[in-house]
Amino acid sequence: MLLGCRNKIIWLPDHKLGNDKLDSFKYAIYQRPSIVRCSIDAASSMDGFNDAKERIRETFGKNELSPSFYDTAWVAMVPSRVSLNKPCFPQCLDWIVENQREDGSWGLNPSHPLLVKDSLSSTLACLLALSKWRIGDTQVERGLGFIETHGWAVKEENQISPQGFNIIFPNMINYAKELNLNLPLDPDLVNLMILKRDLTIERALKNDLKGNIENLEYFAEGLGELCNWKTTMLHQRNNGSLFDSPATTAAALIYHQHDDKCFEYLNSILELHKNWVPTIYPTKIHSCLCLVDALQNLGVDRYFKTQVKSVLDEIYRLWQQKNDEIFSDVARCAMAFRLLRMNNYEVSTEKLLFGFVNEECFFRTSRGQLASDVAILELHKASQMATHDEKDHILDKINTWTRTFMEQKLLDKDIVDSSKKEVELALRKFYATHDRVESRRYIESYEVNNFKILKAAYRWFEDCRLDQVDFSQQHLYTSYFLMASTLFEPEYSDARLAYAKNTMLITLVDDFFDGFACKEELHNIIELLERWDEYSTVGFHSERINIFFSALYQTIEDIAAKAEIRQGQSVKDHFIKMWFDLVKCMLMEFDWWKSKTTPSIEEYLSVACVTIGVPCVVLTTQYLLGPKLSENFIECSEVSALCNRTSMVARLHNDIRTYKREQAERSPNIVSILITQSQGTMSEEVATRQIKEMLESQRRELLGMVVSQRRGRQLPQVCRDLFWKTSKLCYCLYSHGDEFRFPEKMKNHITEVIYKPINLST
Repeated sequence: MLLGCRNKIIWLPDHKLGNDKLDSFKYAIYQRPSIVRCSIDAASSMDGFNDAKERIRETFGKNELSPSFYDTAWVAMVPSRVSLNKPCFPQCLDWIVENQREDGSWGLNPSHPLLVKDSLSSTLACLLALSKWRIGDTQVERGLGFIETHGWAVKEENQISPQGFNIIFPNMINYAKELNLNLPLDPDLVNLMILKRDLTIERALKNDLKGNIENLEYFAEGLGELCNWKTTMLHQRNNGSLFDSPATTAAALIYHQHDDKCFEYLNSILELHKNWVPTIYPTKIHSCLCLVDALQNLGVDRYFKTQVKSVLDEIYRLWQQKNDEIFSDVARCAMAFRLLRMNNYEVSTEKLLFGFVNEECFFRTSRGQLASDVAILELHKASQMATHDEKDHILDKINTWTRTFMEQKLLDKDIVDSSKKEVELALRKFYATHDRVESRRYIESYEVNNFKILKAAYRWFEDCRLDQVDFSQQHLYTSYFLMASTLFEPEYSDARLAYAKNTMLITLVDDFFDGFACKEELHNIIELLERWDEYSTVGFHSERINIFFSALYQTIEDIAAKAEIRQGQSVKDHFIKMWFDLVKCMLMEFDWWKSKTTPSIEEYLSVACVTIGVPCVVLTTQYLLGPKLSENFIECSEVSALCNRTSMVARLHNDIRTYKREQAERSPNIVSILITQSQGTMSEEVATRQIKEMLESQRRELLGMVVSQRRGRQLPQVCRDLFWKTSKLCYCLYSHGDEFRFPEKMKNHITEVIYKPINLST
């Protein structure tokens, strides 16, 4: 059973995610996973298929929405119609108080490395709501703490920005000043943001022939008193909203009060959701369009003919009525046109696309409402529906400029990876493709979480020729499984691979030092590391050293490049130094073994806690978890302490379980060293018990450091958690032997977690 997800595009107003390169554009993309299951178990495939069909049929009748912290906060700020000193919707305030995250934030996934700006914006909006009505002092204090520790993201260009962020966030900062809410933000940073906001508004005024800021009214809550609310209210829709946005509609009631239709709109949402609002409402039409589109792309719509026809009949009826929910949104309108025409409904381009015949018209006519890659993508798909109708010449013009626009985006690498495949598929002429082949391509564009990354790890294993140095593929599966079962979230795919690859390479070089290589080969590795950028001038002592170092070089360069993109700084030298320290310590252990020297406990642990590999594996992976790390991250006392504790846990676990084997090989081991230094007064049993007590002490110290929330803690929680998770993996590996090198139980775990489907039968 393969389980994966493909990004389903949901149009959301003002605050949700975009790249913010076009500051005046309000609408953006929020990507929700839609699940696809592909069974290859013949015995159960029919039952599973029927269950899947039934679940999809049920989806047609559902319209599930997620809460928006940002929009709910704006609704909570609306004053009562009876008294301006009381909230109109106190239930929203209660919901905000009850739903703060542990780190003090409000918003989307707080651990996602690219969504920090979203969390900052949502958190600040919630703080304004609480401060305005003087409640939730504890929550306000925690929220301010989050802003203080994550304020760096405001100026980061690599962060995905909520659309209009450069307008909305500075305005909320000004509002905070009016409420005497002291935000822990760098004054220079605040001044820079206000300057950016003013430049954006000035640019909008300059581009508008009327000299007003209509181009910015789609995030009017970010303009506050600067907004011409009387003009903006001319865009009020039949449902009472401004642009189907609870936040913008709430702002109208804050700055331009006593509009009955705005109140009715917000009340209608709260009657449905009680104490929170979504980021856009209503969404039923778009949800149905997305579902029909997905089923047809996958080639399974024939199983849902009745449901699909019912949806399209309703869409067609609304189309003829020029329904607001369809025609107010470019992408939604284009998708509806495409699906209706493709399914033999009579629709004219006049109602849809006349204002978008070229790029200039598109950006001017849409006034930034939906001027995004996705809107243009949907326009391009719609433009391929041209017929002989003389009115369809509009589609040809749209096809020309949208194709040029998207091809340039691909050339400039200005499209996020998750959307690249979909753009490439859209640029294919749909009429020159085979339906079943295209369905396969769409299926292949779904992200299959574990298998996709495991396949990438296996490809790396073969590309690096590691199978040519007597290295078991089972180590690959075990290495990957260790992280796949721990850092399983999609956003950690790069971190998982980095963890697995480093684990593999450390195991390989450890084998070299354990007797497979001569001392000249070991010195060769050290010299190659010392002269990293000039390694070709060093040469390789043997083919296996060539294979190992080539794999190491390729891996470190690749991980360092990804880390630099995420961190905005080069960290490759850190990675090389960690590997250099590791190999130097391994050489020291090799010399002990060769000379039959027994080091002291202190000397042994200072070396063995490096050779266990925790620094190379865990510290390297930290740079791919998402949070921005300081330039002196590795030297940070908190990081050093966590790394030392984790290394001790790993080393002591390893030595307890490998003592017998290493005793036979005459390799240094803390148990044998303790016995030797006791001069015969300590038995193996007593020595092992002492090491276990030491292990338990280290484990407890590590746990205390990870869960502690004391002041002065600078390391993000996700980074601290990785140390703890690594220690837990050590318990899994060494509780019943050496499960890394002899993975009997681990094989069963891999089968159960990755390959074997969960039995959901009752």
